[in-house]
Amino acid sequence: MFSFLKNALFRGLVILIPVVLVYIALRELIEAMIGFATPIADMFPAGWVKVDDPVGLVALILIVLFALTLGLIWSAPPTRQAAVWLEMRTLYHVPFYRMTKSLVSAFLDMEDERSFKPAYWRHDDGSLEPVFVIEEHGKDMYVVMQPWTPTAFAGSLRIVPRDQVEFVPVTLDEFSLALAHYGLGLSEVMSKRKSDSG
Repeated sequence: MFSFLKNALFRGLVILIPVVLVYIALRELIEAMIGFATPIADMFPAGWVKVDDPVGLVALILIVLFALTLGLIWSAPPTRQAAVWLEMRTLYHVPFYRMTKSLVSAFLDMEDERSFKPAYWRHDDGSLEPVFVIEEHGKDMYVVMQPWTPTAFAGSLRIVPRDQVEFVPVTLDEFSLALAHYGLGLSEVMSKRKSDSG
């Protein structure tokens, strides 16, 4: 009886803890959005945002509109070239900016992002090790990160031959989630890899 109750308690905690963590993360995100949306709302004409409007919804709409506007401006070739020129001479020298930008771009599955690409490193014994390809190193090598489980975005770096690395046609989110869950779901990632290549 005690064993049954203990297992039921642990099962309940396994369900409850992620729900609580998601709730806390969403609450913090909404508060951050409201703080970020306040200066954006000040740019609009007086009376455009009313006092009795739902604050969270207005914040979300403002952030989506602002992000869309920035994205459209960024898409214009002259603007993009000027922004890249400015970014390379300023923000790229700020610690962690480049890494954070690459990671966010990879999570959003941006086509032009080449860092943090999900892949497998094939060892000489035929085994496959999940890795992230960080960047190219010369013509025939890759810099890869070997993630530690369950902390998918921490790990050791290796420079490995390009012909031993095989990219996986999944999103960074799917791949990292499987790694964060101690490999649960990696078989689905593997089957997707085989079905896409076959």
